[in-house]
Amino acid sequence: MKYWLNGILNSYSQIFYSLSKVLAVTVLVVTFFTPYLGFTGVSAVILINIFAHTIGINRKLIEEGLYGFNALLLGLFMGFQFEINFTFLILFAVAIFMLLIISVWLHGIFHKNKLPFLSFPFLIVYCIISLSAGNFSNIRLNDEHIYIINQLALKQQQPLYQFIHQFDNWSISPIFLIYFKTLAGTFFQTSVLAGVLISVGILYFSRIAFTLSILGFLSAYFFYSVFGADVNELNINLVGSNYIFMAIGIGCFYIIPNIYSYLTVFLLTPLLLMIMIFLNKTMQVFQLKSFTLSFSIVVTLFLLFLQHRWLHRFLHLVTIQYYSAEKTIYKYRTSLNRFKNSHLAKVYLPFWGEWFVSQGYDGKITHLGEWGKALDFVIIDESNQTYQANGSLREHFFCYNKPVLAPLDGYIYEIINTVEENDISGVNTYDNWGNTIVMNHLNGLFSQISHFKKDSFNVSVGDYITKGTVIGKCGNSGRSPEPHIHFQLQIDPKVGAKTVSYPIAYFLEKVNEKYELKISEIPNENSLIASVQVQRLIAESFDFIPGKKLKFTSADSENPIEWEIFTDSLNRSYIYCHSTKSMAYFVNDSTMFYFYDFEGSKKSELFFFYLATCRVLLGCYEELVIEDTLPLIHFNSNIFLWIQDFFAPFYLFTKANYKSKYINIDNLLEPSETTLSSNVQASFLGLNFRKIDFSITLKDNKIHSFEYQIKGKTKTWLCSDF
Repeated sequence: MKYWLNGILNSYSQIFYSLSKVLAVTVLVVTFFTPYLGFTGVSAVILINIFAHTIGINRKLIEEGLYGFNALLLGLFMGFQFEINFTFLILFAVAIFMLLIISVWLHGIFHKNKLPFLSFPFLIVYCIISLSAGNFSNIRLNDEHIYIINQLALKQQQPLYQFIHQFDNWSISPIFLIYFKTLAGTFFQTSVLAGVLISVGILYFSRIAFTLSILGFLSAYFFYSVFGADVNELNINLVGSNYIFMAIGIGCFYIIPNIYSYLTVFLLTPLLLMIMIFLNKTMQVFQLKSFTLSFSIVVTLFLLFLQHRWLHRFLHLVTIQYYSAEKTIYKYRTSLNRFKNSHLAKVYLPFWGEWFVSQGYDGKITHLGEWGKALDFVIIDESNQTYQANGSLREHFFCYNKPVLAPLDGYIYEIINTVEENDISGVNTYDNWGNTIVMNHLNGLFSQISHFKKDSFNVSVGDYITKGTVIGKCGNSGRSPEPHIHFQLQIDPKVGAKTVSYPIAYFLEKVNEKYELKISEIPNENSLIASVQVQRLIAESFDFIPGKKLKFTSADSENPIEWEIFTDSLNRSYIYCHSTKSMAYFVNDSTMFYFYDFEGSKKSELFFFYLATCRVLLGCYEELVIEDTLPLIHFNSNIFLWIQDFFAPFYLFTKANYKSKYINIDNLLEPSETTLSSNVQASFLGLNFRKIDFSITLKDNKIHSFEYQIKGKTKTWLCSDF
């Protein structure tokens, strides 16, 4: 029953690119303002879903109303155009079956080009039925459209008609009346009340879609007035609906909503107007109406145009469709900040411990021109000296003979191991790079590390090595007055190739004797940095491999919670809660565990765990605070979020911040027990208004307990694997 009900309701809300049940019921009710239209509309939806299900069409597509919304439009048209009799019912069933065939056909064609088929199936079948029906003597036109005045006089006496049309002469600006009538006209209705209800339904579903529906209408109203066209035409034959559909589709459904998508809606309006006039005049020859054809053409052409750009700026296509403009933009904006370099390979520092950046990008000594994007590393003591004793020998330098590590998985491409090492202050400008190794990390990325100690290499050309493997030792060969590591990334495999700017995935920077975590950044010159040391306790506690199960019990609850780890068809790992059907998507890259999405109940314990462990460093450092942000859709006040929704495409004045740190560490070098203390806090214009504190105890290399405090109440769950 849920499957069939969803299939019906989603067909109504899909008209406005939505899966909102509230909007669906609103539209459904509005169609029954004219009872026989409501009947033909819902019958068309039910019938096409039955046909699709019987034939074996994808159940998800049926349930999402992908075929049903075209059936709704066709059902409303046929109920509006023809008189209902036995012959009509046969024609009706044939038309719906034809619609399904054409919808599946167009879906296959358009899907290959990553395009929606929109209302093309409805328009094709409408043309076929309209032209064919003229030859059928048993198919009659609806008398209401022939004897309009007589029918209107009869209806005006009916209480239902009086109720439905009570706002038709509302004493408000004519532009608002036309807007409401335009929305009503989408479903072949003429009352202002119908338009008001639909607008309220859109507003409830999406504040962004609502503002865009107004923008689309006002843009059309503006250009109609500028060109001298009759604005009242917007109410007739779904003319105005084209502009509203285009505005929502381009403004926030297929494109990430922002100021440029809004501007695009305005600029596309005159184009849509010209195409509509052309189509109306062309189709009028065959006594046909263009209905939503102009909108479908403009949106399809524009999306195809965007797909052929080589530089994606200003307008960004939606890649994951949530059927909610607000959810799309909040997750997009948060991901943009959290994972701005996630498409890059995660390069790590080529050493253990704490080193000093003696020369950074575009340094004044040797990092110049095409070779400017490189880093030099040395080890210093408390006095900022790089050596002990008098520093006259290579062995006096702290970094000399220290292990050098592979920064990333890859193949050894080239090794130079023929250069003798320099005495201190001696420089070999002939063999500039000294003993060097070049690694091929695939996908066009190479790394070069230079100035190795001669005969210290542990690898050979052609070897495949993993991140962190010791490949040699720091030396003083080539153009190197004193021992140091030279490190650069490049896209050419030859030694000394042009360098490229490339961030380090994770490293710690020491500021005022405290570490700060840097994520996907480039180390600054004269900074003291260290690679992250991963602890076994934390790494194994968050080692959520597919098939692993977690069970939580609480003294406050009789029912235990069971979670299981899965991967989907896109190889995305997620934690699944069996009781609430919630899913929390995560990544564990061996240095950091973090969640990047959540779908499901915000009242589930999995949601609180998602908040508590939004970003977890797998290394344990005292007083090191990890900060992050959350999508506003996941953590905000409903009132503040409602206000923010209207402005979300332009500016975010509400925030949801995350912080975590380890406390109660029993052993800094090799902890066996510690507690992750974290909190999430929402703010509005800088004022904090909501906060939740969390505490997760790690013990025996697994999660031992999970606790959170909200509204003065504390809830504790004990965890066990099973």
